[in-house]
Amino acid sequence: MSRADSKARQNELRDLRGKLGDLKKEIAESESDRREAADALKESEVAISDANRVLASLAEERQLTETELDRLSADISAARANISASQNRIGELLRLRYKTRNLEAWRLILDAQDPTTASRDLTYYRYLATAQQQLVASLERQLRELSRLAEEIRVRNDQLKQIAQAKVRQKAALESEQAEKQELVNKLTRELTAQRTQLQKLTADEKRLSTLVARLDAIIRQQEARRAKEAARRRAEAAKREQAERAAQARRDGKTDTKPATEPVRQVNRDEPDSSFNGQQFAALKGRLRLPLRGEVIGRFGSPRAEGTLWKGVFIRAASGQPVKAVAGGEVVFADWLRGFGNLIIVDHGGGYLSLYAANESLLKQVGDAVRSGDTIATSGNSGGMADSGVYFEIRKNGQPLDPLGWTG
Repeated sequence: MSRADSKARQNELRDLRGKLGDLKKEIAESESDRREAADALKESEVAISDANRVLASLAEERQLTETELDRLSADISAARANISASQNRIGELLRLRYKTRNLEAWRLILDAQDPTTASRDLTYYRYLATAQQQLVASLERQLRELSRLAEEIRVRNDQLKQIAQAKVRQKAALESEQAEKQELVNKLTRELTAQRTQLQKLTADEKRLSTLVARLDAIIRQQEARRAKEAARRRAEAAKREQAERAAQARRDGKTDTKPATEPVRQVNRDEPDSSFNGQQFAALKGRLRLPLRGEVIGRFGSPRAEGTLWKGVFIRAASGQPVKAVAGGEVVFADWLRGFGNLIIVDHGGGYLSLYAANESLLKQVGDAVRSGDTIATSGNSGGMADSGVYFEIRKNGQPLDPLGWTG
């Protein structure tokens, strides 16, 4: 990536984060007078998500530090071996010189050797000895430097362990706080149950998510338009092919994705995404996609929910803390808590396609992060007041929900 492209990318990311900040403020202002019982968990759920992300980052950094320490230790061992070999060579040379110096001197006299040649030979021997001494001094300096670096790495590793331990204690405290708040929520169970049974509440939740997705689509389209304008000449042919592919995909979507199911279907998902889809366009993955979490699918797109609305995605039930993986490569465009959906992360796959992962216990990626197919981006949970633990998953194109099971193999 050239410096100009890198700067443009940084500007886009800064612009995206700024607009997301404005969007979150608008959502907060418009809903400040409509607090719900489930909102009592918001602060704790968001804090635990942040702590888990920091812990994961610290674990990776500590592993890299330990690897660097191992490499430095190997370099130190090699340097010590070189020093020992050099010292042995110098010792042997000194012994030989001591044994032969008088004999060589008499030989030079008896053989009437040319004094110039003899002087040159003696100078060579002195040069060799000096070079050996300089080599030892150089290796000793290298050993001291490597020892210093190794000590710095050890100190840094100890600091990382202390930070990780502190974060574990912090997480334990937050979980304790969450348990206390859960007691409060349990006292409000009747109120929360009544809210879930109200069609108006669920409709508002869905409208809220749709509004968020629509705004994100608008932001993404603005950025894509700027990039397309700057690279029009280079991407003209690719744009034509993509347009044709989108038209074909739209026709297929019109035949399959708009037909809702009439009965809830339960099934167990045993597969999860891996890296095999990296580099492929999202539209080409239809029929081969894998759901982001292993578990029981307890709701299906288009089927009635107990509360009176229809599923616009699928809910995969699983124990809390399980890895939630990106179904395809893309960029994180939203990672925050949203009322009715808890800790929500949205990935832009290009071509108007978004994947949404809600109810998470923890969000491990942030806005602007690039993700690959199969990357762990969150952990399962029941944030946002979900009745079950797992992940709620949607696929949308240009803001319209599609049937996720229609995309799986």
